Amino acid sequence: MIEKKTKPEAIDSDETPSDEKALISSSIIITGDISGKEDIVINGSVEGTIDFREHNVLIGKSGRVNANVIAKTINVDGEVKGELRANEQVTINPSGRLIGDIRAPRVVLSDGCQFKGSVDMEDKSTLPSGEIRSGRLPLKSNRPYKDIPNTTATRKP
Repeated sequence: MIEKKTKPEAIDSDETPSDEKALISSSIIITGDISGKEDIVINGSVEGTIDFREHNVLIGKSGRVNANVIAKTINVDGEVKGELRANEQVTINPSGRLIGDIRAPRVVLSDGCQFKGSVDMEDKSTLPSGEIRSGRLPLKSNRPYKDIPNTTATRKP
């Protein structure tokens, strides 16, 4: 069952209130793309793409997601297989499990969570315009490095 939880106030504008959330309950199975302009809580099963670029996505403890997720913030309490891209933050909570890559300026991996994949925490605002990065760091990155002096000991006769 898909429900909307909101305050019982009248909505006069096209904008949705920030406290309004869509809910995909545990008995729902969705195959396909989901997008929206409000926060969403996923307690059911989703396979496809989840695109809530300017809103928050919460995958509840009973949530099972096999999809790439794009959102402002992403919180995982359930299971996810796919890439997570957040404009602000990705959080994998103790009950959360992720198999896939994370791209976000801030990442929180809570003690007890399960994660297999890579993390890219480069802020997209620091990239030159038009530059596209892959999910993996290149072999020769532009990161500064520090020369380590030769510390091998030589024996004196």
